[in-house]
Amino acid sequence: MKTFVTFFFLMLMAMAGNAQKTKFKIDENNKELQLLREQAKKRTERQKEQLSPYSIKSKGKVLNPMLPACRNVSKYKTIDHGTVRILYAFNAEDIADPQTYDDLQRLEIGKNYVKYYGYNVFQADSIATVEFMISSKIYGVSFPMEGGNIFISMQIDGKHQGWSRNLFSEFFKDLSKNEMTEYCRMPSGRMLRKYNSYYTEPVPVQDWQIEEETQEIAGYLCQKAVCDFRGRSYTAWFTVDIPISQGPWKFSGLPGLILKVYDDRQEYVFECVGIEQHSQEYPIILLDNYKDYQKTTRLKLDKLLKSVCENYYQLTGMTDAVSTLLYPYNPIELK
Repeated sequence: MKTFVTFFFLMLMAMAGNAQKTKFKIDENNKELQLLREQAKKRTERQKEQLSPYSIKSKGKVLNPMLPACRNVSKYKTIDHGTVRILYAFNAEDIADPQTYDDLQRLEIGKNYVKYYGYNVFQADSIATVEFMISSKIYGVSFPMEGGNIFISMQIDGKHQGWSRNLFSEFFKDLSKNEMTEYCRMPSGRMLRKYNSYYTEPVPVQDWQIEEETQEIAGYLCQKAVCDFRGRSYTAWFTVDIPISQGPWKFSGLPGLILKVYDDRQEYVFECVGIEQHSQEYPIILLDNYKDYQKTTRLKLDKLLKSVCENYYQLTGMTDAVSTLLYPYNPIELK
């Protein structure tokens, strides 16, 4: 079902459920309502349809676990500020076409924190939050966006089908403590929400070997470096023209910003597609949602995600799905 239909259908259903408490009348001429519908329709037209395990279109196809519901991102804490943002295409088929990316991801660099996250997912959550708040005002109803009977379906830009840890985790480096924390959001399923998890580890160190070969990426002259890290062999391209020793995901430690990095199987490819210089500082935020995440370790989380990915339909009770074929768990960290 298209996102804009699903969103407003859910709003109407929620209002119907509150009919005894609140009298309402939908004004189809309401300009805010019309604008929301037009914006939702435009987004849906450019987005690829997410296959459902209950759809006949999915018969015989291998799928990932389903996308989680949108979450409320209006409550957060500002932990730092930055003036530079770097955008990376994750697993792009055509670097010039964002709809061929698995995700568009952001690196935010502050004085004390470095944050890396999936921008497409954050954008989908942000849009849903704004639409939810505006629609609640239009219809005169009040109910929680999360944790109740409301499920606002997520539709994200890019080609990726379903949930992936690579899209639904956020990473924070605390430079003062030399620690990194991953907040991992589980796929769709009421029983899985309680397993939303985080862990903290020392900032990972890659043993880079710098080579002489150069290449131009995103308009910058870059130099090659290679390393082995947690079960994969990587090639990175960094530029000394931007003397920031950071990069996408957990990569860092080179004498310049990493603009491209990939493993030797080309299963994980991050490539810079934009560098934003802000004249005024922007906030680096930590969502309040993360207060409810359970603490774990990296290895325990990996074991949990392997079970979720390989037993998703049994864990969620979706045993009557048209397709029960799932991709094997293939994490970026093999060790």
